[in-house]
Amino acid sequence: MAALPELEEPLSLTVVGTEFMKPFFSASLAILALTVTAHATEPVSVGDLIVEHAWARATPPSAPTGAVYLTIANNGSEADQIVAIETPVAGYAMAHTTEIQDGVSRMREARPLEIAPGATLEMKPGGTHVMLMDLTTDLEAGDEITVTITFDKAGTVEVPVEVGAIGAMGPE
Repeated sequence: MAALPELEEPLSLTVVGTEFMKPFFSASLAILALTVTAHATEPVSVGDLIVEHAWARATPPSAPTGAVYLTIANNGSEADQIVAIETPVAGYAMAHTTEIQDGVSRMREARPLEIAPGATLEMKPGGTHVMLMDLTTDLEAGDEITVTITFDKAGTVEVPVEVGAIGAMGPE
């Protein structure tokens, strides 16, 4: 690979203010954001399961609860299920699901939470997620926390979770 030439002056970026450049600039930023978010946390494996895209939203100061979102893929030939979730940043953690009833959003514990063979469980805002109860610390953007998930068959895995901004809708 060729070495980069040395520059006599620092590079600068000027954004042209013409209307035809705005869509190009916006599309470029979107592509960059997708590239960065795809690598928020490295996937972790346990047995035939792969856990990836783990992230959480930052919480306001002294908030009692938080949420973690992630994806679990089952590449095996048998179903598996989550039997326990723990984290040092909360008194307890559990899988929750969000349902809309009569126009009102309600959360309830999601048990058992099974991942069928060949299936992927996506935990996301407005759906199934890991609810962190009795937070022992504020979740601050840029922090990394750990969630330990125990599966019935595959065993236990520690999952690194990146904390994004308050109100984030995906990993940053």
